[in-house]
Amino acid sequence: MRWGSYPMVGKNDLENYTFCTYCSKPKPPRAHHCRSCKMCVLDMDHHCPFIGNCVGASNHRAFVFFLISVVISCSYAAGMTIYSSYHIWPPLDFENLASTHRSMGYIKMLIEIIGTLASSAFFLSARGLVTVYIAFASLSVNAGIGVLLFQQLSYIYEGNTYLNRLSSLNVMHGERGLQNLIRFFGCPYSVSRVLSGYSNTGKLQDNSSSKLL
Repeated sequence: MRWGSYPMVGKNDLENYTFCTYCSKPKPPRAHHCRSCKMCVLDMDHHCPFIGNCVGASNHRAFVFFLISVVISCSYAAGMTIYSSYHIWPPLDFENLASTHRSMGYIKMLIEIIGTLASSAFFLSARGLVTVYIAFASLSVNAGIGVLLFQQLSYIYEGNTYLNRLSSLNVMHGERGLQNLIRFFGCPYSVSRVLSGYSNTGKLQDNSSSKLL
């Protein structure tokens, strides 16, 4: 078949395309084949096992918003559980800390603090143990997701993706800067959509009120 002879594909329409040996189809530029999803994904960043899907051009912004919501939720849960743990924790006995600090130094004092906390934890109720566990779990998840969110925002700022960063070529599709974040989140477009939607709502209310009169 001659190039461009097929009626649905014009001449030069597949320029810069490559052939995917897994899909047996033309692969557009900036696309990568995911063996887990068994398809080519445009601007693929990575395959996330937690959402069971690839993060690419169609859902990258939704994935970043998901990370932001997880960080906010875990921060709220950690703050509430730490506050509750502070009030339900049994009284601590730090009478020997001053003498320990003078005799053995900071390491011995740290061991004494950990031992005091561990011994007082035996007097916690089941509700208190669950609260403390949720506090530690929230802090751990918040730290991990926070690092991932920072990594994603740094790649967006650089105009790059995780896969391109790992590749030997380290191809960057644009200049680094704040404009990449604005373009990614669509801030100017979102403001214009909100304003246009508000104006359209006002016009509809005026038309409905005039019809009633």
